[in-house]
Parts: sequence; C-alpha cells; structure tokens
Amino acid sequence: MRRLFLILLFFIIACVVSAQKMEGDTTYYRKYNNKLIISYFQSYKSFGIDMSQKLKPDTLGQSTIVNIAEANLVSGFEITYDKISVSIGFKSPSTLSDKKGNTSYKNFALNIGGNKWILENSYRSYMGFYNKNTVAYDTSFYSTGIFDQFPSLKAEAYKTKFLLFKNPELFSFRSGYTGNYQQIKSAFSWVYSANIYYNKLNSDSSFFPFQIRTYYDNHRNMNGLNVFAFSICAGGSLNIVIWKALFANLTLIGGPEQQWRTYRYLDNYNNSTLSYLSLTGDARGSLGLNFKKWYILINGTTDFSFYSISKITFNSKYNSGNFTLGFRFGVKTPKFYSKFQKTKLYNKL
Repeated sequence: MRRLFLILLFFIIACVVSAQKMEGDTTYYRKYNNKLIISYFQSYKSFGIDMSQKLKPDTLGQSTIVNIAEANLVSGFEITYDKISVSIGFKSPSTLSDKKGNTSYKNFALNIGGNKWILENSYRSYMGFYNKNTVAYDTSFYSTGIFDQFPSLKAEAYKTKFLLFKNPELFSFRSGYTGNYQQIKSAFSWVYSANIYYNKLNSDSSFFPFQIRTYYDNHRNMNGLNVFAFSICAGGSLNIVIWKALFANLTLIGGPEQQWRTYRYLDNYNNSTLSYLSLTGDARGSLGLNFKKWYILINGTTDFSFYSISKITFNSKYNSGNFTLGFRFGVKTPKFYSKFQKTKLYNKL
C-alpha cells in the first residue's frame, strides 16, 4: 500500500482556524441530528519493528530482524457525541502463544473536531514480540516451530495529529470514518497535517538475538531507542459516493519529519541523542454503507517511520483494519452542552 504514496512536501506556516462556523453545502453532505453514536468494532492490527544492518556482509539474510507483536485481534467500543469521539480496544487471546509468545496491548484514542479540522490523540502500547525471521538463523525452528521471543521488549507511542481540510464546504472526511455525517455527492479535498509524537522502544536485553549479535558490531548491546518527532505533511482525500448509501474514501498523506533520537546501550557505549531529518506518512481507506439509523464501515490505516544510525535501520510499521457496526440514538442535548454550542470555541470546531 505504501507504493501508492505520492509524498507532497508542503510546509504549513500557520494553521489558523476561523471562528466562523461552516455549515457546508447540504447537496454534498449532511449531518445527522442524532448526536449520540455508539459503535462496536473488531480490528485486525499489525505492529512490527524491522531491524537490518549494512555493517557486515549477510548473503543469507540472517541479520534481518522482523519483530512482530502478537496482538492481531482487537475488539472494542467507540462513543461519539457531536464532534467528540472516544474509543477503547481490548486484545483477544492468542491461540499461538506457545509458538509466538504473549503480547500485552493497550490502545486509547480521543478525537475532536468537525469537517474543517480534526485533532487526533492516541496512545498505543505493546509488550512482547517475536522474530518472524527466526528460521534464517535458528535451525531448531524446523522441528519446533517456535519463534525467537522477546517478552521484555516494549514499544509505546504517544501521538497527536492535526488534520486541516481545504474544502470543508463540500467535503466531509468524518463521513468515511464516523457515523455523524453522510457524503451525498463525490468530493475531493487537499489535506494539510501537523504531527507530534513520542515513541519508546526498550528492552531488558539487547535488541539483537545472541546468534546474530556479531553482525551489529559495536551496536550489539543496544537496548533502547526513544524518538521525539515533529512533521508537517500534505496530501489529498477523496470521497466516492454511489447510490448515496454506498461510499468509499481514500486518503494519502506524506512529508518530512524532524526526529530527535536517543540510543541506549547495556554497556553504556555511545549513549547519545541525535537529530535527523526523515520521511513519514500515513494512508487510510474506508468502504461502507450509511443509512438513517445505522451504518456498516470497513476501514484501514497504515503509517510508518524510519530510524537509522551507523548503517543500522529501524522501520516502525503499524497497520490496522477495522469492521464497525454503529447505531445513532436520538437524545436530548444536555443544558451544559447547549451552552457550550453557543461559544466561539464550539464554532471553531
């Protein structure tokens, strides 16, 4: 899916949100009056951290590490009221824990905004990985089928993403991912994005399995990588509507990313914080049916980041596919929220 990316290097000098409320063209999209939406979702999530080196020749590919979190199936609920969404997910028990180990998983998200801009906040935590490339260096895998496991390896990500849509009068991004809007006619919008995140990758032992540790030379005892990053990106988002109820969305965003990385070692060798300029991006797609009281939605998200040092490359990859069944409920607006709707802050949303 990453091959579809067309990275657009646009720089946002300032993101100024107008206080004027934009109602939008009702011939292109409409907002449902049912402000309360409760949905149940099931997700297939794939989170991995690839590690590779060019320090020493490796014709057999033994030194390549493909760390995968065994946390594929996640179920949860999302509650949306007007312009605020909160979701929480729980990992389903793995049936292959004897061969791949166990992964503890946490995921929280809070999104705020409307069709002009959206602020997405998320936290993800994975502890416990297995190396999918075990077979390249451990011949016992052929008889046991047990992957090399790293139960103390923990990855955490705190992320805030700001999305600004250039065409909010005709285009509704939320119609493809939440149930409170419906795109009636096909429309396109340029998208500008600013992102800030903090990733932590730490382990009680070296990142690299003992059998292949010599490939990584002086970095063989590396056990910590913390990354603080800021990026400014641009791209486009397209809503396609067929027969009003059937819709699809495709969003592609990419751009430069400034990273500050801290590398840590068990033997305190060359512990350091370094600054790098890299590339980042994410892609989203959705397909669904939208009716008056309920909707069905299938959507997917992928994002990636690269971290390299001294001919060693780390590639953090996150993919998520979701099935959502949501219902809209007609409820009376609370008095405190009615007062909030009359404020300038609400209009900016």
